[in-house]
Amino acid sequence: MVSLLSIENVIGSIGRYGTTAPVTLGSVPLYGMEIPDVLTNGGQQGLEVHWLPGGTKIVDRLGNDPARFSWNARFTGPNALARAQLLSQMRDAGQPVSFTGPGINETVIIAEYAFDYSLKGAIIPYRIQLERQSTSVTSTSTSTSALSSLIGDDAASALSDVTSALSDGAQALSNISAQGQAVIGQVFPLANMVGAGSALASVSDKLTMVQGLSGAGINLASAPDNVASIVTGLKASGVNLMTTISQAGANISGISIQNGSSLSALTANAGLQSAAVDSGALVNRGYANTLTAGDSSESWQLVSAAA
Repeated sequence: MVSLLSIENVIGSIGRYGTTAPVTLGSVPLYGMEIPDVLTNGGQQGLEVHWLPGGTKIVDRLGNDPARFSWNARFTGPNALARAQLLSQMRDAGQPVSFTGPGINETVIIAEYAFDYSLKGAIIPYRIQLERQSTSVTSTSTSTSALSSLIGDDAASALSDVTSALSDGAQALSNISAQGQAVIGQVFPLANMVGAGSALASVSDKLTMVQGLSGAGINLASAPDNVASIVTGLKASGVNLMTTISQAGANISGISIQNGSSLSALTANAGLQSAAVDSGALVNRGYANTLTAGDSSESWQLVSAAA
């Protein structure tokens, strides 16, 4: 049986096909009114000032102290309370989680979080503060290694999205099969996409290779063979992600919601397309960084949301 959370995630996924920079906190994607209208990104430089006789002062730099991310927003709809409680559980755990958004990809800890139950749970205003990890200064001699690490992080995130989509799609197919074989014919390409030889399975293989080659500590500038292999892997991933976006989009257009079976099919396809679009953004960024490390002027756009 399809849960309200699944339905809401489908609606959210369909509503953000055109973006490649969703806002996520840990495993929770934020949609619509849940996303802050304004998000300040800044901080301060820790300084220790010593005054000497005669007005001279010595300034010791203690390092970067990034300010907390903080905002107020609201959960809405029949599943508002459940989603608000997900963030509450993350705050209780106190574990570092990822926070991603336009121009943001950081590890944070939920320092403060509270929500208000209102209008019988239809609207849940919430307030949150995220403590950011400080960043250390790195020398210019390690810049290409830093790029390697970023490519590896992107590949790992994209691989996680793809793996999750495969799992979710397989579960949805199981639900469909249990409720009526007629729906399988309606979304037959979906069965291929979650099979061993599917486009997403190929993406998974290629991203695993990219992630291994671009591990921290590998200087891409001194390893041209690695650059070539990473470029090949990312290009193959981009082609198959575009195939997935196109196939899932065609399935969504052809599905008529008449019962629980067809809703399960729509959920699976929306999840696949959303994961492919999100992973495509990471593949694009990793590809651009690879070209930068290899000093190439080649076009870096591999995956677009429009397919």
